[in-house]
Parts: sequence; C-alpha cells; structure tokens
Amino acid sequence: MVVFEPLDDPLKVLPLPLKLLALLGVNKNPSERFRLYAIYAYLSIALFIPKLCLGYETIPQCFRSIAEGMFSFNTTITFIMLPLKMDNLEGLLKNLKRFTEIVIINEDYEQILIRLNTAIHKFTKYYFIFTNGIVFAMTSSTIAGMFYTYYTKDSERSTAFPLVFENRLYLIDSHYNLGHCFVHQALMFFALYILLVMFTAKAGTLFGLIRFCSTVLGIIVLKIERLCQIGPVDQYTAELSEIIELHQLVIKCSRQLQNILMEILLAQFTGCVFIWCFMLYYVMISGITAEGIAVGAMLIALSTETFIFCLLGNELTLKGLEISTAMYSTNWYDQPVKLQKMVVPIIQQSQQRIGITAAKFYYIDYNRYGQSLKTAYSFYLLLKDIF
Repeated sequence: MVVFEPLDDPLKVLPLPLKLLALLGVNKNPSERFRLYAIYAYLSIALFIPKLCLGYETIPQCFRSIAEGMFSFNTTITFIMLPLKMDNLEGLLKNLKRFTEIVIINEDYEQILIRLNTAIHKFTKYYFIFTNGIVFAMTSSTIAGMFYTYYTKDSERSTAFPLVFENRLYLIDSHYNLGHCFVHQALMFFALYILLVMFTAKAGTLFGLIRFCSTVLGIIVLKIERLCQIGPVDQYTAELSEIIELHQLVIKCSRQLQNILMEILLAQFTGCVFIWCFMLYYVMISGITAEGIAVGAMLIALSTETFIFCLLGNELTLKGLEISTAMYSTNWYDQPVKLQKMVVPIIQQSQQRIGITAAKFYYIDYNRYGQSLKTAYSFYLLLKDIF
C-alpha cells in the first residue's frame, strides 16, 4: 500500500501525504477528480443522507448520530475545501521547495530538513496504524455487542442491535434483523475505511505543512544566530540578504498556509466541541455500551487530531517570535548604517504574529484547546437541562 512505501527522496516536500491526496483524487485538474467525486457520492448516499433524512427511534440515537455526523463531516470537509485551495497549496509547496533548494547548500540545514521529512513520513505511517486501531475498536465492540444482543434478547424486537454508525439505511431493518444488520455493518465499514484513509491523508498533509513552516522558521533563526561568526562586511551583507529573502519567503508561506487552513480549522474546532458535547450526553443517557465505545473511539481520534493542531500552531507562533529575539541578539547595531537599515524590516515583520487561525476568529494554540473543552462541557450542561 502507498502508506508503507519507503521514502525515496528525503528532501522532497511531503511525498507520502501528497501521494495519499492523489490516491483520493485531490487534484487541480477537475477531470482527474473522479475518485474524489465517487467518494463524495458514496458517503452522501450511505452516510449523510440517511443520518439527515431517515429519522431515529430514540433521542440517544439522534445525539449519537449527530456526534458521528460531525466526525465524518469534519474529515470530509477537508477534501471539499482542498480542491478549492489548490492554487494556495501548490504555491506553498513550490515556496517550501524553493526554500529547501536555497538552504541545502549548508550540510547542517540539509540534515535538519532530512530529519523533518523522515519524521513526517514515519508519522503518517504511525497515524495510519493509530486510525486502524480506532476502526478496530469500533468494529470489534460493535460486533461483540451484536452477538451479545442476539443471544440475550427475549423477543425479536425487544432490543436493537448496535451499529457501527447510528443511522437507518433505507429499506434495511438493521436494528432488529441480524442479516440486515450484517449488510449494514459491511456498507458502513467500507465508509469507515474511506474516512480512515482521508483522516490519515488530512493529518499527514496539514500537520506536515505546519511542521515544515515551523522548521524553516527555525532554520532562519539559526542563520541569524550565526551572523555573529561572520567578520567581513561583504560576507555579512550576502548572508543578511539571503536571510531577508528567506524571511520574506516564509512570511508568504505562512499566509498561504493560513488561507488553506482557515475554514478547515473552524470546522475542526466546531466539530470537536459538538462531538464532546453529544458524547457526554449520550453516555449520561445510555451508559457505557458498544455504541458508546464506538463514539468514544471517534472522540479520541478527533480530540487527538485537534490537540496536535494546537501543539503545532503554538510551535509555529513561538518560532516566529524567536526571529525577532535572535535578530536583537546579534551585533547588527555595530554594522554600517546600510546594513542596519536592512535589519529593521526583519525586526518589524517578525513582531507580527505568525500562526494559524480558525477563519481569522482566533489563533490555534494550547489555550484554545482548553477553551474548546470548556465550551463543550457548557453545551453539555445546557443539553442536560433541556432534555
């Protein structure tokens, strides 16, 4: 499978995540997106339309379905938005490649980028294994619940079978007919596996882009710190000119990254709040059940992904601030006035926060994750009072 292919070129920007995107049909050319359109159609017919239109027997089923729908929509919306952001994505990848070509002349910086690409490649593989574990937990608990219900229920319609996804499927009586239930589980497992690959591609691409931007900011910081070791004015000028060029390139990269992530992160944090809220309410109403374990597995996956976004967003902001600190710490004030004037724009621009935001409403960092959990708990208390 593509996920387990070896890393051929350690200096290529995000090779494995981009292969996964291509496998799913994310391409700038609309004529080559047939796989992506087929995925949209299948998920809509098998998942989203039944959840929205076919109704539920109980309130807990409804709230569980909403939580599952938010998880599925949160994964799918990335692949709705990315084709619309292909110009920004290709421009960002092109600029990161250009940055790589400039700095790999120095062996130290080359090794930093090789370690980064190797880490992103390994992370994508391990994340795929992690999401496989989530799917295994969901399916195994559901199948165990099915057989337990079948052998312990008193009458034909006394107890409903647990489902991987809580939704009716047109004419299939999946809650009370064991054969229909297996058909439902098979169709939902295929949808779940599609979401798994999308989940992995999303994490590898977006986390990789954020981490790459943080790393190139760190390389600029290293280059600034090494200015003090340069004596001749002409060498100092050449190195400072390169730093200015790279800094402008990174600022452009950060803006492109922001344009790619704005709507995706807004959906991410909104989905995280809703799935926490409805999961808590579902457990309060129904207790720990096979269905609860399935939703809990989704909750763990989405919460982990959201926390990593906060972790990387916080790191990106800190790396941006380090540029200003590093430049202040150099001996730029001992240089000729011409060089001092070159330094001033770097200091001014580095004082503007570099980071990722959710639709420009708020920056993504550690504090935002805690606030999201507090918001989810507040909504849960509101639901508890209403229902």
